[in-house]
Amino acid sequence: MDLFAGSATTLGPDFRWSVAVFKAHGAVEAIKRANQVPLKTYYPFKIDKRGNFTPLWRNYLFLEFRQSLTLEVCRTTRNFIKMLTMRDDEGETYPILVKKEAITENMRLLQLGKFDDKTFLRSFYGKGSLVRVTEGTFQDKRVRLEMDILPNMEGKTKVSVDINGWKAQIELWKLSL
Repeated sequence: MDLFAGSATTLGPDFRWSVAVFKAHGAVEAIKRANQVPLKTYYPFKIDKRGNFTPLWRNYLFLEFRQSLTLEVCRTTRNFIKMLTMRDDEGETYPILVKKEAITENMRLLQLGKFDDKTFLRSFYGKGSLVRVTEGTFQDKRVRLEMDILPNMEGKTKVSVDINGWKAQIELWKLSL
């Protein structure tokens, strides 16, 4: 069955992907085995805050679906858990197949950095957070925020704070966060 179209699939020049679930480093081992066959694999990744590549979905591996070959590669790999499957009305189990175009779209979004941690680099400071003042009269003092500071704050903003029981307002600049 095809999750995207909801109808039976026909395998042709437009291949489909199946999804296998592994534990530990099973997906890496499966990729090595699939490359020997050859069987196409796809392991979605993102870039973390340090600039390292990390898996987008840690235990899931997309494999080109060829009826017996894909199952053989997975079953003979250590740490293989299961294929994502679904049951029809008669109780038959079928692997969930994903169209090639869905992976292509996911790769396009990955290349644009849509899933990267870098896009969310700015922090959120909630009400009650302690913040150190870097300039001005209260330099090097820690103040408690009395309102939320959102990552999309622009320019400079006056923020209500509590400094050891004293209520005040300080001005925050976007660059100082």
